Amino acid sequence: MELETFFTVQEQGRLFWYSCLFGIPIGIGFDLFRIFRAVLPHNKVLVALEDLIFCMLYALFVAAFSYGFARGHLRWYYPAGNLLGFAVYYLTAGKVVMGVIRRILGLLRRIFRILTWPLSRVYALIREKTIPFFVGTLQKSNFVKKMRKNT
Repeated sequence: MELETFFTVQEQGRLFWYSCLFGIPIGIGFDLFRIFRAVLPHNKVLVALEDLIFCMLYALFVAAFSYGFARGHLRWYYPAGNLLGFAVYYLTAGKVVMGVIRRILGLLRRIFRILTWPLSRVYALIREKTIPFFVGTLQKSNFVKKMRKNT
């Protein structure tokens, strides 16, 4: 009995469609990163780090797919199918999902502002009363006088 090393055309077609279908959960995972960014906006370095993490997770996914479904063989049409499935999800359901998420987050932000409005007023009042005291104290300090002499 010989070991089979090649896929038939039917097997290759089936693997391509599986990879297309598995592009949808990849799109959902991408949306999870987008939701995280919408909830907690952050700088470009952290966004790049998140993108790197997403790419590493995708590489693990492709490796697991090829091991689990394709006897460990990696073919170019797995990522191509993933990309096609991801694009279909992103351009259809992904747009709807992110639109709903943005509306929900906007509503939650408005509710949070309404609930914290009294606290922000108290903070503004305290700040208004204390800033002149501390700024005046800092200007009268010996440290500031020494710094002004040295410049």
